[in-house]
Amino acid sequence: MNIKNYIPIKEDISFNFKPTLLSIIIALISIGLIGLYLFGVVNFIQHGHHAYNVTREHPWGFLVGAYEFFVALAMGSVVIGASGIFYDIKVIKPLQKRLLIYGLLSLFAGFTAFLFEIGHPVTMIIYTAISGNVTSALFWLGVFYPLFMLFTLLTFISYTQNKGPIKLFAMLAIIFANSSVLTAGSIFGLLNARLFSSGIFYQIEFMVTAILGGIFLLTLITVLFNREDFKDAIIALKKVSISLLSLLLIMYIVRYLVGIYGNVPGKVDAINYIFHTKNFIIFELGLGIVFPLFVSVFGKRNNIGLFGIASFFGLVGIMFSRINLVNGVEVIPLQSMMTKVYQSVPSIVNYTPSITEYAIGVGAIGVFIFFMFLAEKILKLD
Repeated sequence: MNIKNYIPIKEDISFNFKPTLLSIIIALISIGLIGLYLFGVVNFIQHGHHAYNVTREHPWGFLVGAYEFFVALAMGSVVIGASGIFYDIKVIKPLQKRLLIYGLLSLFAGFTAFLFEIGHPVTMIIYTAISGNVTSALFWLGVFYPLFMLFTLLTFISYTQNKGPIKLFAMLAIIFANSSVLTAGSIFGLLNARLFSSGIFYQIEFMVTAILGGIFLLTLITVLFNREDFKDAIIALKKVSISLLSLLLIMYIVRYLVGIYGNVPGKVDAINYIFHTKNFIIFELGLGIVFPLFVSVFGKRNNIGLFGIASFFGLVGIMFSRINLVNGVEVIPLQSMMTKVYQSVPSIVNYTPSITEYAIGVGAIGVFIFFMFLAEKILKLD
């Protein structure tokens, strides 16, 4: 069996790149990020979770947010690419192969960060498989992820070879991508003891930001590498981003008003704290939502250069939205059952990631760029 009969591998694989100023800068940044990632991994292997600033009161840290960021890019990219195939959207056609492959690679990059947060990844897989706890969102995430990866790969292969039930595979890839991202949001939304995230907000927010993440990623690549053949697709996706960013802005306004004026103990404290931090006001809301929305609405229709800058900040905003979520969930710690005896009334728990957490989480971006470089050099994606 020849793998080239199924996967479009280039005949002459070369890892050379044109030594332009841009390619050199990207290469140096990627090498630096990968070096940072390896530093974090080595430090974790030496010291374990003691290298992190997580505590019993704040057990989830920066790496959970980084992982959810890559998940958003993965699901959004695949949903856009598979939708282009299923609905036969001509304008997205030049991007479809890349969207499917980049989606898978983003998920793998997320795993490289999350691997060092789980602690025991092998036993987690085993117990997830044999527990049979169908009421657990994490259990269903373990079901949907493999199906998502399987049907994304089948869609890519069948679309490349123009054989098999292409649209059926694309439809199933869309279904399981959406199921995965909704379930990831439900892991937070079903935490009834953590009032900051409890409810239906994050399931919808995860789906919206996932699709936006796919749009922002492709726009950034199109602008950086001056891909004129992608331009019409980006102009069309730019229009889609207006609706999604507007929806997201309205959702945040309503969430703030309901949280503050609802005055639910514990929830109002967490919302009041998170929504007034610089991380939220400047990065998540300002640069991540308002700025890209302003550029999309008031920028010139065919000018995607400024939208490329907005896309970069949009991706930064999505990253900070995950960081703020993880922090907001734990900023008010849980209380013991015998509160008056063993524990005083909980106060705000301040958390700052350690250098090891930053190194692994941010360094995973370099791993993702390296994965994309390999895909561009090995696979026929044009």
